[in-house]
Amino acid sequence: MKGIGTFTVTGIVVLLCSSAMAGMGASDVARKVQSLYDRTSSLKAEFVQTARMKTLDISEQDRGVVYMKKDGRIRWEYRKPKEQLIVSNGRKIWFYMPSDRQVIIGSFGSSFKYKPTQTFLTGMGRILDDFRVKFYRGGVIKAVRGTYVLQLLPKKEYEGGPARILIAVDRRDFLITKSVVVDKLGNHTEIDFSDIKLNVPMPDGLFTFVPPKDVEIIHSPGQ
Repeated sequence: MKGIGTFTVTGIVVLLCSSAMAGMGASDVARKVQSLYDRTSSLKAEFVQTARMKTLDISEQDRGVVYMKKDGRIRWEYRKPKEQLIVSNGRKIWFYMPSDRQVIIGSFGSSFKYKPTQTFLTGMGRILDDFRVKFYRGGVIKAVRGTYVLQLLPKKEYEGGPARILIAVDRRDFLITKSVVVDKLGNHTEIDFSDIKLNVPMPDGLFTFVPPKDVEIIHSPGQ
């Protein structure tokens, strides 16, 4: 099952002059990003996800579309090279693998007990409350012209939690255009977002799932 790396993008356009930008600290940028999430009710974006497993020296790349609304409603459609679907209505979560004819059903709370990028994206996390924030300059993710790169270090450690999260933030509108989640073994999942649409109408039916007939249904522990 693909991991849900990271967190994605939200916001309203905030335009600041370049001289004001130059004086911003990492916490200031984080507050602007948080403000965008707070003002956004829904998000649609295309994504390219690259998972690199350092321990096995392999990588996988997937493409698809993500839909999100506040309160834990998400829909990740992996379309290439292999179809997969992750859907949550904020209470239940469904993992559907058409090629395996299998659906795994769990609870959103258990599946995302500590997924900081996901909880932040869906309005259930606070970036400066959950992380120590600083500007990042390194090799895992490089700043391109017109972006800030922030490193987010979790203030609390949880089993299965990330070692750090890196996000690239557009200097013009404070949208997150890339996120990288790095685990304690050095493996990381990178997601690039494009064609971002904010506050677009989304029917509630997008965030529920009825398993097809003749597929195996597996209930995760606690269900």
